[in-house]
Amino acid sequence: MSRKKQPDKQTMTPMQKQAVLVCVICALAALLTIGITLTLLKKGKEPAAPSVSESTADGTDPSGENLAGHYQINNTSAALLTETDDAGEDYLNQVLFLGDSNTVRLYNNGLISLQQFCAKEGIGTQAALNDGIVTFKNDNNQYTIPEAVAKMKPRRIVMTFGTNDTGMDVEDFIAHYTALVQAVQSAYPYADIIINTVPPIPEDHSNYPHMDQAKIDDFNMALLSMCEQLNLKFLNSAETLKGDDGYGNAEYYTNGDIHLKTVGLKAVLTYIRTHAYNTEDRRPAGDLTGIPTRTLEYVSNPSSAVQAPSSSVPASESTAPSESASSSESTSSSESKDSAVQYEVRYQVEKSGGGSLSCGGDSGKSLSYKITDPAKSLTVTAVPADGYVFVKWSDGKTDKTRSDTNFTQNLDVTAVFAALSVKISGERRGESVVFQASVSGKYGSADSIRWYSNGTEVTAAAGQSKVTIPITNMTEATYKVHATVSYNGSSVSSNTLTITVVSGSSGSSSSSSSHPASSASSGTSSGSTSESTSSSVSHETASSSESTSHSSGSSSHSSSSESSSSSKAESAKEESNSESVNEAASSSQSEAASSEASASKEESKAE
Repeated sequence: MSRKKQPDKQTMTPMQKQAVLVCVICALAALLTIGITLTLLKKGKEPAAPSVSESTADGTDPSGENLAGHYQINNTSAALLTETDDAGEDYLNQVLFLGDSNTVRLYNNGLISLQQFCAKEGIGTQAALNDGIVTFKNDNNQYTIPEAVAKMKPRRIVMTFGTNDTGMDVEDFIAHYTALVQAVQSAYPYADIIINTVPPIPEDHSNYPHMDQAKIDDFNMALLSMCEQLNLKFLNSAETLKGDDGYGNAEYYTNGDIHLKTVGLKAVLTYIRTHAYNTEDRRPAGDLTGIPTRTLEYVSNPSSAVQAPSSSVPASESTAPSESASSSESTSSSESKDSAVQYEVRYQVEKSGGGSLSCGGDSGKSLSYKITDPAKSLTVTAVPADGYVFVKWSDGKTDKTRSDTNFTQNLDVTAVFAALSVKISGERRGESVVFQASVSGKYGSADSIRWYSNGTEVTAAAGQSKVTIPITNMTEATYKVHATVSYNGSSVSSNTLTITVVSGSSGSSSSSSSHPASSASSGTSSGSTSESTSSSVSHETASSSESTSHSSGSSSHSSSSESSSSSKAESAKEESNSESVNEAASSSQSEAASSEASASKEESKAE
């Protein structure tokens, strides 16, 4: 039996194996290349995801995340100020507020006095520690906030910083804030320090797209930890400003803005009063006196505190955009014509008072308007009260009457007034009557003094504070003399002196001065006192007498009597260093000498 022979198996040569391996590698490489190419093409068709600093058109968080649960505060923390009974206005009046533009707005809205805050728009924790932004009356130096605290010796301090620090990470922010707090503590260790939360921003913060509410929440949670470590008190005012969505309550803000309106500022002050930190006053008794008076060290611009930085500037051009960025139109021309657009305009008088406001038929210390037509024009006049002059508006305008129109943003400005007074006195010195004017007030100057006799200005005496008139140069008449002092278009009148010159056979000369309780006025406002001086002169007898009496309210004072006699009668002679004023007194009964002049003497001999 024969076996069928099968063919032998053929094996690949080494060269063939290498060729197959190369083919496989090439195929894999081709597949990988195709896969990568398709992936890149697909990604090129998809929109890029927004960065952290970007926001949607309506200002909401890019992720659309509801932040209601993001802000978590330990309500059992010993540093947290819990609800108390209303501590009242006295509690607030003993607070020194340190902060940025929202603190400035407390002052601009008349809610606190100038003496109650040290703040500046756009300032952050670093600048607050190092920049000289505070000034005092009669002091040319500029002080940092800690240095100012040392001079002002406050009962308690509320600090509100952070809005301008959101470009930092949380750790850097807390490090800078800690350094600021420790500097304030070292400057004046007797004050209670309360750290307020960084104010939240509304969901619509489209004018400030760089702002991030989640970052602000992180700041505030870290501030509570800082307070625990430094043994400070934490004021969680954010809880009264926030809505259910975790953003600031829209009612407290203007659309697209991040700064608090008046209603929001009042909500914060109410929260401070109802979450009070009442402790024993630790200040030494000697620190309660000698506290310097604050001055407005810079021209506060409340409108810049509510306007947005230009939306045309890319966020990349500024790593930490400031809330005091330059103004820009955040509303297009087509939107400005929309009748639904509203701007809030508020004019008010500084908390210290000194005047009122007038706009059309409206008057008062605060005038508010809602603008539906941006082309609307408002003309407002600051009217000084008696004894005050107008200084300026808080946005730097110095005309007491201002017109605002073509609104593109909210406007909130304050009229600043200052006390100013001038008092004149007159007395007989020998044979002359000497008048003197005394000016009181920061904005008073002798150069602005003007003298009047019977309602007519004695132009030769302008800018003088002393005038001397020989009695024999004064014709028989009654002269009513007063002075005015002016600043920036506002004038204040002095008291009025009444001079009566009589010649007769009685041979007596008398002068009396009284200070009635009511004040006489001339010009726009009146001084607080008035005087009446009478003098009668005779050249025919050998005797003369002078009596002076002063009365204020129900009290009176009389002094000075003088008599003289002579056996001879001679013609009267006079000598005066105020020739121009003498001519004014002798040429008309309606014009009396009542201004500065050098001393004069008069001799009179009767035979």
